[in-house]
Amino acid sequence: MPYRRLPNTDKARIRSLATAVDKMKNSYYYAPVLSPELFNRAEKKLQQFRETVDRYLAAQKRQISNSKSDIYQTRLKNARMYVSHFLTVFNLCVKRGEMKTSDRLFYSLDENNGELPDLSSDISVIRCCQNTIKGEKLRTMKGGIPIYNPTIAKVNVHFDLFQELYNKQCELRRLTEESLAAVALMRPEIDEVIVEVWNSVENYFKDLEGEKKLKSCRDYGLIYYYRKGEKTD
Repeated sequence: MPYRRLPNTDKARIRSLATAVDKMKNSYYYAPVLSPELFNRAEKKLQQFRETVDRYLAAQKRQISNSKSDIYQTRLKNARMYVSHFLTVFNLCVKRGEMKTSDRLFYSLDENNGELPDLSSDISVIRCCQNTIKGEKLRTMKGGIPIYNPTIAKVNVHFDLFQELYNKQCELRRLTEESLAAVALMRPEIDEVIVEVWNSVENYFKDLEGEKKLKSCRDYGLIYYYRKGEKTD
């Protein structure tokens, strides 16, 4: 015998509950498949859940769109390029003996490692720029010779331009996470309503047999699966 299984995605939850609600709305005759109380609750929860999921999807779309926009990627690329060029020049100065290996500590770098830090993500670029700008200020305050081509001022300009968009991205990420949390909070409520609806539908068609019963229940959004190796009619 096939077994029913609750939807495991938000899209499937909405589709299942909407099928039952629409079926009841479009009935040409009175069929107490769902009680008026259960139907009203299902319709209300469906609308609430659908709106909550839509808000999450819209927030997620804005977040992704912002991070993939040309201006965001350009400013990220420039910030990464200028800070990496600055540290490359610094490491060349160390290699030539013009600066000490211990000067790497000003920039939060490994004293004995002349490789560039990880710059593969936006947050790693932000941290590297912050450490580099702070480190150059401390090093020159202690009498160190400033690095040119590029200057730290140039690095700072491109860092500020990128950070402006990065802060916006963080806000969009926060809104997405809050929207997703709201969806997650509603899932148990929706699943509970779906179970009630499914139980009511199966009880209404309990006198039918075989595929006829399954088809009638599927028309109200129930989902059935056959076990491995089980034959269908």
